[in-house]
Amino acid sequence: MIHMNAEKQTPALAHFVGAYYHADWADEFNDDEWAAVDSFISGSAELASELPREIAHVLTAMPSDDDVARFLLGLGCYYTTTPEDGGYREWLTEVASRVAAATSQRGGGPNSR
Repeated sequence: MIHMNAEKQTPALAHFVGAYYHADWADEFNDDEWAAVDSFISGSAELASELPREIAHVLTAMPSDDDVARFLLGLGCYYTTTPEDGGYREWLTEVASRVAAATSQRGGGPNSR
């Protein structure tokens, strides 16, 4: 279970949402949520390879979209989604997929096999 030390348990996810989905993310990335993901991949390559694993952990530990939303908000995430868009779980699943594909194309990170 993920507890109060969420930032220590999920450092890549904490950095991802705190640095790329901050209060001004929509202005910085012209409301393009995937541009923020691309910026994270290129600007935080050392963390990018860990993000899909951390997202999987969060989604396993928190089966409710409301729990995931509260968790992300606690990490400083200002990105919002709706149930009609698939909610936070679907968004994080897509983020993980895109990041995994990008990091595998470049050979992964320092912990890749």
